[in-house]
Amino acid sequence: LGAVSAFSVGARVFHLDIPSESTPGQGFIFDEKYYVNASRVVAGVPMSAVDTYANASPAGTDPNGEHPQLGKVLIAAGIRLFGDDPVAWRIGAVIFGTAALLLLYWLVRCLGGSSWLALGVAALAAIENLWLVSGRIAVLDIFCVPFMLTGVAFYLRRQPVVAGVLLGVGMCIKEFTVYALFAILLLEAVRGVRWLVWERRAGTEPGGATHGADTAAPVRHGAWDPDLGFWRQPVVRRLAMPVVVGFVWLATFFSLLAVLDKAVTPYHDNHPVDTGQAAICDHALLWSASCKHFAFMNQYAKDLRSPNGPQGIASYPWQFWGDVEPINYYTVTTTVKTGDVVTAVNTVVAFQGLIHPVILVTAWIAILLNLWWAIRRRDDLSIFVIVWIIATWAPAEAFSLIGQRTTYLYYMVVTMPALFIAVARVFARREIPRWAVGIWVGILLTGFAILY
Repeated sequence: LGAVSAFSVGARVFHLDIPSESTPGQGFIFDEKYYVNASRVVAGVPMSAVDTYANASPAGTDPNGEHPQLGKVLIAAGIRLFGDDPVAWRIGAVIFGTAALLLLYWLVRCLGGSSWLALGVAALAAIENLWLVSGRIAVLDIFCVPFMLTGVAFYLRRQPVVAGVLLGVGMCIKEFTVYALFAILLLEAVRGVRWLVWERRAGTEPGGATHGADTAAPVRHGAWDPDLGFWRQPVVRRLAMPVVVGFVWLATFFSLLAVLDKAVTPYHDNHPVDTGQAAICDHALLWSASCKHFAFMNQYAKDLRSPNGPQGIASYPWQFWGDVEPINYYTVTTTVKTGDVVTAVNTVVAFQGLIHPVILVTAWIAILLNLWWAIRRRDDLSIFVIVWIIATWAPAEAFSLIGQRTTYLYYMVVTMPALFIAVARVFARREIPRWAVGIWVGILLTGFAILY
């Protein structure tokens, strides 16, 4: 794991200062022009007149009110600590991207996976293009992933309060974090069905519902044990844990957002957004401002629509599974001429927003296998793969179908953990010849080298 982590960090920090802002308003990768400049306003550092959000809100506020402030506060902290330069902008993404990789390892262990399986999952995450790029540029998506993974891991370890706090904090970075709560609810629903089925058939639960152990022997338990107190009854615990997570998540999110709104007022189009929103928020007591900010964020997202279909870099969520619309984050080319004739165009720098094709194509088969295992074996790892995909990808598909919402390929950043687990589980099977695994790894690494 140390070697995988070192490789991941090295790949992220290599030329972290490229591109740089050699000219005011230039040198940003993809949406860095929004988040870096918003973080500059938060940090109160001088800005050029051509920078996005220059004069959009007072120093110390957040001009990017369509998202919670915490992610931009973290980027601003890097700017205040290390100076206003590309390394300072991006160092937070490197830290949180590396944390996501390590926490993914821990999550697999909490789900009952072996240390070797967890290591394989982490290795795939270390070389996958979308995660690698997202983990070295100053955008928000990767910042919320560690909170999502850790929240689920603590839930599996029967720590619902800690899980709820982590998910609430993560949602103050980007709203996607709530998908992890959806995953917990789906996981517990499937577990509940599994428990009822096995209770009715044999009074046992299969190995795999380990809550953190690597393996578990079948456990006898009745629907209601008169020898146990009310709160120790299996049914009560199963119902109580997701409820506790939900309440703690809600309280943490709105309380922390209220603090952020007070400390770093959110703006949009030169106006504060934590006032003048939904009337119901006037009755939210201490959370009135955060309720209004949340209402604004929801309305802003709802207004991002593509009634005539995806345009430019946007794509339908179902197209994510084919890398149909990869995003050119940042590209630098050099042109070689002989006289007036162009003889070659060489790509010097290329940041591409796309999923590693080898992992993506393999995942199609791997997900189907995990679905089959979830039905036949009913183990937590297989179930997790399916519920995580449903919880993190299906909302975007639903919003696109029902509300014609604009969606982008990078939304898959939060879905990728399920793909890593699904693929690693396939190649961990002894039925797969080692030579076939070697060929696949060779193709995978070749793709990594080309994309990198």
